[in-house]
Amino acid sequence: MRRYELLEELGRGAFGAVWRARLIGRGAFSREVAIKLLHSSVTEHEHGAELLARLRDEARLLGLLRHRAIVAGVELVHFEEGWAVVLELVEGADLGEFVSRGVPVSVVWEIVAEVASGLRCALDTPGLDGKPLLVQHRDIKPQNLRVTAGGEVKILDLGIARAEFAAREAETQAVRYGTLGYMSPERLAGVDLPAGDIYALGVTAAELLIGASLGRAQIDPDAHNTQIAAQLAPLPITTPERGLLSMMLAARPGDRPDAREVERRARALRLARGVEAPSLLSWAERAVPEALKARRPGQRLAAPRALTEQRSAPLPPSPPLTVGLPPPPDRPRVTLAPWVFFGACASLFVGGLALLVTSRLSQEATLPPAEAVAGVSPTPPEPPPAVVLTPAPAVATAAPTPPPPKAAGVTLTVASGAEGVTLIRDGQSFTVPGTVPLGTYRASMSGWGAETNSLIQITGPGTLSCDTLVRRCRLVPAPSR
Repeated sequence: MRRYELLEELGRGAFGAVWRARLIGRGAFSREVAIKLLHSSVTEHEHGAELLARLRDEARLLGLLRHRAIVAGVELVHFEEGWAVVLELVEGADLGEFVSRGVPVSVVWEIVAEVASGLRCALDTPGLDGKPLLVQHRDIKPQNLRVTAGGEVKILDLGIARAEFAAREAETQAVRYGTLGYMSPERLAGVDLPAGDIYALGVTAAELLIGASLGRAQIDPDAHNTQIAAQLAPLPITTPERGLLSMMLAARPGDRPDAREVERRARALRLARGVEAPSLLSWAERAVPEALKARRPGQRLAAPRALTEQRSAPLPPSPPLTVGLPPPPDRPRVTLAPWVFFGACASLFVGGLALLVTSRLSQEATLPPAEAVAGVSPTPPEPPPAVVLTPAPAVATAAPTPPPPKAAGVTLTVASGAEGVTLIRDGQSFTVPGTVPLGTYRASMSGWGAETNSLIQITGPGTLSCDTLVRRCRLVPAPSR
């Protein structure tokens, strides 16, 4: 049985702390790890449930990602103190410690290439359903990028990452998570796209070269691009290098290169600097130990503190279906078979009944099938209600989807600017504003076609707000009375 011992507190925040710990397994196996443990008092916070859900989501997401530039997740554990994420221990220094010191241009491009490679992996890695996770980190900044003395670069802290996988608990659709100085113009305007991570990586690269903060983005595209050009002008870099930085920091997300293109160009720019330029490894071998010496040591415990794992840990709540999940597969193929089976049984039953009646009433053998069945009644001219038992054709042509749930309807409205909103569930369409049963729907707006991938769980009345740019809708619950 595994057990954990806390050795040293590496960092502390308002809601939790990161510890250096030792994992001890069978056969004298031992390994140092990092443990992100929330304070026990977090459950009393008004957002405590969401913080716990985010911690568990981070562990699940790290368990799906495999890349040299992304910190590895070991497991999700529930101790007596609460839920914790066990992570790979990365011995190194955050890039935030080098902003004021300056970093060689060639080293910056190696760092940019590694981080871009990790972002590309996070977007493309398939989940358990085989579909890309489409992970957006949403808080790329120097403090969340760590470099080791061996020249490794690691992306840390995916606690507010956005991803499309079914096991997620927390709602991560809000776009204003992150650090203001690294948020792209579209994120400040309320639109969350993968290009936002490219912008944040561009800010990080620029700050490492400038040696100071780049400042907040501008919403106005012309004002923003003018500001960026002025800040990059004094840098002693080549025209191609300035061009890549300018594209990564462009005001419009469509003008920025994707992660794969950033990685390719950054590696080419590093090669163009030649072998005489400092490499990431040669720089890190010197700079990282110096940064670690200057850092105040963490609080080391006088004696290891054992953590008791709870074998009967409470199960996390069932993950809700949230806006941004892929649409469910077409359901008719799944639900058609049982209905065809019951339809066939009904047809055989009615056919057998008709033959039996026909043999007993041979004098009426020339009557139409409906009248022959009606002969079961003592008053043949007037078919009784029992004739309703012969809907074989209707069963064969009935909609293959199950009937809507018998749930009380809730009233939905639409926000200003949302027109032609339709909710689709089990092949049935509901026009909003209106009243719909409780349940999960796929949302669409007029003009979107089949490209939308919004899923909304309707649990009560509220207002639908739709974003025409990302083609997604979300439900704003009605205020409680």
